[in-house]
Amino acid sequence: MVIKKFKFILIIFIIVILIVFMYMRGNKGREVHHFNAKDGTNVDYLMYPAKHPKGTLVWLHGDGAYEYHHPDSRAYLSGKDGIKQVAKEKNLTLIVPKTVSEDGTWWKKGKANTQYLVELISSLPNHERLWIGSFSGGSETTTYWLLDRLPEMNVKSGGAVLFGGGGAPKKEGIVKRLEKSKHIKGSFPLTWIVGEHDHEGGQTDDDPFDALITSKEGEAFYASQGWDTKRIVAKQYHHLIIKDDIGQYGAYLKENIK
Repeated sequence: MVIKKFKFILIIFIIVILIVFMYMRGNKGREVHHFNAKDGTNVDYLMYPAKHPKGTLVWLHGDGAYEYHHPDSRAYLSGKDGIKQVAKEKNLTLIVPKTVSEDGTWWKKGKANTQYLVELISSLPNHERLWIGSFSGGSETTTYWLLDRLPEMNVKSGGAVLFGGGGAPKKEGIVKRLEKSKHIKGSFPLTWIVGEHDHEGGQTDDDPFDALITSKEGEAFYASQGWDTKRIVAKQYHHLIIKDDIGQYGAYLKENIK
């Protein structure tokens, strides 16, 4: 009877150890931080510190914040070609902030959300060399509001890789001009990446967003303002740049982060 009880306790102990091990393995390198903005807005963000950081990579999620809520998914952050691995190879500390909006979007309250981002990014070490990676609504927020705030963050160099969106702020009536020379002195290339079948069938009343058109307008606007721009149409992809459940975002980031 004593032996059976001992075996039962031993089995439970082994199960607990395995659960703890798997949890620690899944969270290896990830830190959860909390940031309070000046207006009292506060939310968590994920940080993956680089051993020898040469800058910061901020990833802005799409609507619904899938990337934030599923950091171990190979669709975005994880895997040998995931965003985390690219940040590690490029010696960049990866930051994955969650939108402060309850609806899971960055762009619907873009101006207010960007104020939070500006304060958060400004608080990070090594943010003077800033790379921005973004998807869909995160890309819209980047081109409409965030790039205009680079001087406030004291960003000296870096760039942005914008997936599935990133329109022209002039068309939205946000700003008419956004000259590169007045916003950042160092190199800051902008790259748009959009699937060739993104929003196949075109815009509708229920879903007016068309990333193919929007990305083209955004690239043209920033090129006219003196920025180093490039637009890549990814063959065979739709809105998600994912193949066999594995995201290609890391591969494109690796190619375009210099």
